[in-house]
This record gives sequence, C-alpha cells and structure tokens, in this order.
Amino acid sequence: MHFSVELAEIRPIKALSFEIDLARNQLLCIVGKNGSGKTTLAKAILNFTLADTFTRTSSDGIFHHGSKICYRFGAQEFLFWYDDNLRMLNCKAPIPEALKAQISVELPMPHGHRFNFFRALSESDHEIRRATILGDYRKPEELIEFLSRIYGERRFDDLIEVRLRTGSCCCITLPGGRYLREDYFSSGEYFLINLYRRVRKGQRLVVIDEIDISLDAAAQARLTAELRTLCTEYHVNIVFTSHSLAMMQTLQSNELLYMERNAEGATLVPVSFSYVKSLMFGFTGRDRYILTEDEVLKEFLSFVIRHYCPPTFYSYYLIEVGGAGQVVDLMARNDRDGFLGPTEDVISILDGDQKHAKHAQGPKTYCMPLESVEKAFWEEHQCPDFQPRISAEQQGPKALYKYVTRNKIFSQEEIFKLLCDRHHEVIQEFASTLQAFLCRPT
Repeated sequence: MHFSVELAEIRPIKALSFEIDLARNQLLCIVGKNGSGKTTLAKAILNFTLADTFTRTSSDGIFHHGSKICYRFGAQEFLFWYDDNLRMLNCKAPIPEALKAQISVELPMPHGHRFNFFRALSESDHEIRRATILGDYRKPEELIEFLSRIYGERRFDDLIEVRLRTGSCCCITLPGGRYLREDYFSSGEYFLINLYRRVRKGQRLVVIDEIDISLDAAAQARLTAELRTLCTEYHVNIVFTSHSLAMMQTLQSNELLYMERNAEGATLVPVSFSYVKSLMFGFTGRDRYILTEDEVLKEFLSFVIRHYCPPTFYSYYLIEVGGAGQVVDLMARNDRDGFLGPTEDVISILDGDQKHAKHAQGPKTYCMPLESVEKAFWEEHQCPDFQPRISAEQQGPKALYKYVTRNKIFSQEEIFKLLCDRHHEVIQEFASTLQAFLCRPT
C-alpha cells in the first residue's frame, strides 16, 4: 500500500510530491538546506491526522488562493484546498480514524510532543509513586537494550515502566525508594523512549523532523542501525529529516533523499552520502575507493566502468598503489584505521596474473580476467594479421605497450576497446563485480 502527499502553492513551496510504499518497512532520511521544505512536508503529513496543523504551527500568510494538499492512501484520495471563508485548508470528505491512526509525526521545537511533556507526567506523580511503592510496574527489557545499544553503556539497567490511566511512564529506581521520572531524563533520552513507543503502537508510518536535535554525535551514529531493525521487526516505515553527518554516513544507498527547492517547486531525489557531504557541507571525498597496482590497470578499470557500469550511483576514486602486495596491505591498514573510509567501501583489484597468489585470496580482493593489459595486448600483436607490426615486441609486453602509446600508434582507449571487444564475455562478467560495488542496488 502506498501513501503519497502532493503540495501546491504553500509558501515557500510552489510544488512538492512525496510517496512511500508502506509495505517496504523502510528507513528514509530526507536532507536538504534550510528553507528547502523539509518541515513543510512534515507538517503536511501531520495535517493528514490533525487538520488544524498549519493553523497551530504556521503563520496565516503561507496560504493563498490555489493552495492545496492531495493525499492518497491506497486507493483512497483526500483533497484539502484553501477555503477563503475559513482562511485555512479544508476537506469535505472526512478522513477515517483508522487511516489517521496509521501515521505519526513529530515536529521540532516548540511544536513537537517531545518538548511538551512535563505537565502531563507531573500531574500523574501520585499515581507513579503509588505504583513504585507497591511494585506495580514492569521491567521493559527490550527498551533497556535499545537505549543501551544507542548510548553504548548500561545506565538504563534500573529502568522500570509504570502503567498509567493516560499511558505509561518510565522511571529509573534510586536507593531509598526514590525514582527519577522520564520527564527529568535528558531530552534525547526522553525522545528515544517515546520514539520506541510510537514504533510499537503498530503505526505504518512514523515521521520525525530534526531527529538529531536532542542527541549527541555518538548516539546519532548508532541510532540508524537500531531504527532499521525496528522497521523490520515492527513492520513500520520511519522517515526523518536531519543535518547530522554522523547519521548520514551510516545510511544505506536507498535510505538517503536530497530535497532541493527551485522556481518550479521542491524535488526529492536519491543521493549518496558523498554527494550530500560535498553539496551541503563543502567537504570533498568519495563514497567508494578501488585500490590497484599501476597507472595502466587504473586507466583500464576506468574504461570498463565508463562503458560497462553506467550510470554509477556512488562517487569513486581509483588509486594506483604499486605492487600487488602493497595494494592488499594498504587495504588491510584501512580496514584497521579507516583513513580512506569504512572497510566495506574499499576494495582491491589486481592483474589476472596474481589470481593464484596468496595475497589475492582474501575478501574484497579481486583479479581482472586478463593477466595484464600489457600482456593481453602483446598476445593480440602476435596474431599474424595484426597491423601494424612493431619491432619493439621483441622487448616484451610492457615495452611494446609503452612504445605504441608513446608514439601514438595506438591510444590507450583504442587498446582498451580492442581488448574488451576480444574478451567481451569475461569482461562483462568482471564488470558485474564493479557494478555491485559502484551502482545503486535495484
């Protein structure tokens, strides 16, 4: 089942469309510069469940004649348009409560629920105190593990949950019969507890605007893996906005969307982390790194990628290192120290004559199907009908290759095309490894 939102003429957004397949149980992060429309989208989704959302959270000037929002939930459609008499968006067809209950939205300060919880819990303090004295509470083991994994420590082991008439409250028990209510936790801790509750309610879509606002960098980096697990376990889709590099770097290729506003409207497109890092923060870098032996193999791989792997989704960098052993050693040092990037983002590709060597047998180390570019070209040159004949062939493959390219008898591109055409099937098979590494999963 799909859920979609189409906005038109809601300042500052001229037009914006968002659609999600609720059956995928996926994690999505929307990033973009300030003013691109991220919060407007979050408000529009919340408006599906609370029709006065914009009245409560925005100024009157955002609407004018022509403002509208169209929602589609499965086969059902609901249209909100600007009513001049009411001076707000209006919808004639009531949205069923069962559909509203499928969606939950958390806005940033000062409108988000995470910033408006103190009064409700303080009014229930007598009920909480009575429950703790009588032992009328439970230990939320799964929530404790969730928080402990995110914060990397066991400070939540004494967490208890008290059932209230209006919901529930978590407390940490203290010596002497005392306790610390969740409204005295940090805003980040409280937010995570309530996010966990929302996910367990059985809603199909949970949207959080500015998810990182209350969390430290370490917690942000660990949160995405936990959210991904919750999506699968509780059959929920979690969509959030963020400006956190720590979170973006931990997202998978199909989990990051970039929002950009232009004269025609706002667009949402899938992007890589490197793209966002460069565009939003001005940092240079690559998503993927391929380590290889020498300049010739590097250029050959570049040719294969251009002709067999378009379009690549990830930005990449080919690095010639030297001998095959040095290539694998550099990759191993990156696995240990991460100076290029995460271990899964760096691979080694060696000449085919290394395929039986011990250093070529490890994970993330591949050999191209030709013994080497120079040897493959030298073998082509041995064919009786090969033209032109070059006397330098007597000096060996490397000398021949150097001679024909330096004297512009053949360009590198011509040699690469010749070899790829002659060995098309094995090159195509080899290219599938590069495609898996550089192209976005379908």
